Amino acid sequence: MGFKIRYSILVVLLFAVFPNIGKAVDGYRLVCDKPVFDFGTVGQSAVITNVFTIRNEGDLTFPVKYVRTSCGCTKGQVDKRMIGPGETARVSVVYTAARRKGPQKKNIWIMAMNSPEPALVLTITGLVKVP
Repeated sequence: MGFKIRYSILVVLLFAVFPNIGKAVDGYRLVCDKPVFDFGTVGQSAVITNVFTIRNEGDLTFPVKYVRTSCGCTKGQVDKRMIGPGETARVSVVYTAARRKGPQKKNIWIMAMNSPEPALVLTITGLVKVP
């Protein structure tokens, strides 16, 4: 049997035994189709709520450590602690406009158990008018 035939048989066997060989492992990869929510113009008495839908497009489960926000006026919470490949989760955000004025931009970071960097950044923006 020639070298080319033996090599071809080896390659076919490897792909049969290890079907994922040659495919890159993505890990987890969170995405959001609408990562920015503009709440428009509101007064200082407003309490704004929004729900972002996020999705794991990777091939590993995403372990949620916590949701961090850029300001105490904004609170975020995710409805799942583990987001499997192909699964979605909802991130509920509440922004309180009290004692704020002018243009506002608040970030919401979704943090993983095994990384100090955010896996996804969501943003709410708007304008708070003072009476």
